Amino acid sequence: MVISLRVLLIFSCLLPLTVRASTFGFSWDNDLFVGSDGQYTNGVRISWVGDAHERCDRNGTFTCGLAAALDPLPGISLEDEKHALTLSLEQIMITPSDISREMPDFNDLPYVGYSNLELGLFSWNGNNLFGYGVRVGVVGPDSGAEQSQKVVHKVTGSTEPQGWDNQLGSDLIGGAYFLHAHRLVRYSGRSLESEVGYAWGVDANNFNGTAKVGGFWRIGENLPRNFIPDYAGIGTAGSLVGLFDGEGFGWEIFVASFGEYIGYSYLEEHSGPYDVESRNGILGLVLGGGISLDDFSFTLTLQGSSSPIRKSDDILSFGNMSFMWRI
Repeated sequence: MVISLRVLLIFSCLLPLTVRASTFGFSWDNDLFVGSDGQYTNGVRISWVGDAHERCDRNGTFTCGLAAALDPLPGISLEDEKHALTLSLEQIMITPSDISREMPDFNDLPYVGYSNLELGLFSWNGNNLFGYGVRVGVVGPDSGAEQSQKVVHKVTGSTEPQGWDNQLGSDLIGGAYFLHAHRLVRYSGRSLESEVGYAWGVDANNFNGTAKVGGFWRIGENLPRNFIPDYAGIGTAGSLVGLFDGEGFGWEIFVASFGEYIGYSYLEEHSGPYDVESRNGILGLVLGGGISLDDFSFTLTLQGSSSPIRKSDDILSFGNMSFMWRI
């Protein structure tokens, strides 16, 4: 039985009411930012991060109860770490290079829509962040990807996609993930600050099962206190953790690189007559910058990587805009 997008939306709206969420984020990927259209064409993520809970060995909240249940896992400590619940709703879409074509081109990519709900717990101290989570989602018409892309293309004046009647699905998606981030160096000068860090994680699911590692360097004034500046990539909702721990106006520019091992690809396993073969892994580069205030933050990033499709030598590139608020 396929869970519809409506159920995911209702659940994502009700759960934040049970916890006093401290951070809200809206993130939008689109390859139109780099002047192309095809492969990974659009993605939207809406995220909540709950208030940080300390001294969970003495605290009986739901967040602390979940932390206690996960305490045997590496990186979870009830006594000397903060803990926060996270919730994200994500939708992505993949299309062939020629979206004006109505009939399938089996030498190109199929239309694929995917929506998923992600629930996680993050624990952190001054230099380390650990996150564990689960996800459930759908591939196919119930993902709502067709309607979303048509709305976006109508607003931006782009070509209307014609081939969604042949999209892959319907299927149920599930999985679990782990993330660890570490601050290596944080240096404060007279006016500028700089930071170097890395992150790695495993996302085991039956849509795009991957293992990923990346490092970053950023420089700016009054840098945000989050552990990962790459809001569109490896960080998921973990990129929002600690974001508003500082005060006042700040800005940042950053560069990051990453490598990703692809253990499972839904496109390869379920593409049928389409000629799709996934690479074993990809390498990528991220450039970005942003500004932050007491209760608002904005970032703009550009990302490029080798194509995850083996027969393609084209660079997979897209841009991202992220808006974050402290609630």
